[in-house]
Amino acid sequence: QLMDKLEHPNLLLMTPSTPKVPLEEAVQRLRQHLREEPFLSLAEWESLLPEAKGHLSIGIEAARRLQESLSLTSPENRWRVVWFWHAETLTRQAANALLKTVEEPPARTLFIFLSTRAGALPVTLRSRCQTWHFPPLSKEKLEALTGTSLSAAQFSLSQGSYGRLKRLLSLSLEKPVQALQAWLRSLLNTSMDPAPAIEELLKVPQLSELLIMGAILIRDHPHLTLAHKAIGMDALLRAAEDIEGNLHPALVLWETTLTVRARWAQPKFQWEWLAP
Repeated sequence: QLMDKLEHPNLLLMTPSTPKVPLEEAVQRLRQHLREEPFLSLAEWESLLPEAKGHLSIGIEAARRLQESLSLTSPENRWRVVWFWHAETLTRQAANALLKTVEEPPARTLFIFLSTRAGALPVTLRSRCQTWHFPPLSKEKLEALTGTSLSAAQFSLSQGSYGRLKRLLSLSLEKPVQALQAWLRSLLNTSMDPAPAIEELLKVPQLSELLIMGAILIRDHPHLTLAHKAIGMDALLRAAEDIEGNLHPALVLWETTLTVRARWAQPKFQWEWLAP
């Protein structure tokens, strides 16, 4: 029962936070929200920490306090589990400080680095870990979780992620999709000014989800070559990942615009987008 509540004394939960929120308070808040919503996303967690403002991380101070805790002998010599929730938010200083501990862990200690972007973890840390990949959820499982019958488009846009599907279902998509389509057209037609579309996109709460939707629209477009699709999808997925990693959305969108325009310079196509 204590483990179900994430309150077991031998479970050390490491959570992205901000110096403005004491670590103990952040952990307690995360426990409460994970009990209510096991599929809590990093973006949702950030919205629940108004003090964060895009600066969530697991920093060097948290790493040092963890090492102090691990230096104490576990009661009754039981196993201890250290769970890094969204481990991609580890700062480089914190990751470097943990290398020796991870390489030579205390007796009966298990480290779990849970991440949606494992590539963001330092190679030196990843090389000391065994990797387990969790496959995307099936359409049937997603329908059971949401209690909703999903269309093929909805399932495709979710990419098998319950958290992503939940956010997509909660979005009012008409205006965001129109802005997305206008922006995508401006990538091919360099005579179009992308600024108005970018301005509208910056108003979307879940911009990274919308960019993933854009990558899928590019993938399914009937008049693009494979080369164009590869360039466009890669750029939009990278942009979505950068925004999830707390990079400045406006800078990410403008960099993506300039990069894709340069690589899509020829030939130009007439784009006719349909909302999903």
